[in-house]
Amino acid sequence: MTIEMRELKGDDIFTLLGIVGKLGIKDEFIQLFEQNVESNVKTPQDHKKKEPTKAQKEKLEQEAQRRGMEAMAGLLQKTLLNAGKLKDDINALLSDLTGEPLKTIKNLGLKEYTGLIIQFFKKPELQDFFTSIASLLQ
Repeated sequence: MTIEMRELKGDDIFTLLGIVGKLGIKDEFIQLFEQNVESNVKTPQDHKKKEPTKAQKEKLEQEAQRRGMEAMAGLLQKTLLNAGKLKDDINALLSDLTGEPLKTIKNLGLKEYTGLIIQFFKKPELQDFFTSIASLLQ
């Protein structure tokens, strides 16, 4: 059985924030953002334009993307470690994203269920979300 997942929408942020809140990873996110601020302060600037050079901007963008990926990987790890506490939230999110009834999601085989979770964490919109958050504090 192959279940397709829709794109994430702006309204999904509230569900995601609820799950992130239950994961208790606030300290990890604060540390990530503090690293962003520290790296921005150390970035030399073009003396004439008073802004980073093209090469420096590219490096900053790559760094923000790397930090976003780190945050996403941390979120995946915490989600899997706390799956029991988040079971209802995760099932509801997967049900919403796939359009499948909650009962169908709960009764999926282990392979299909794990596949959905992996599919969710591979969504480009989720990566973009974390990259955007990481770049906010540059």
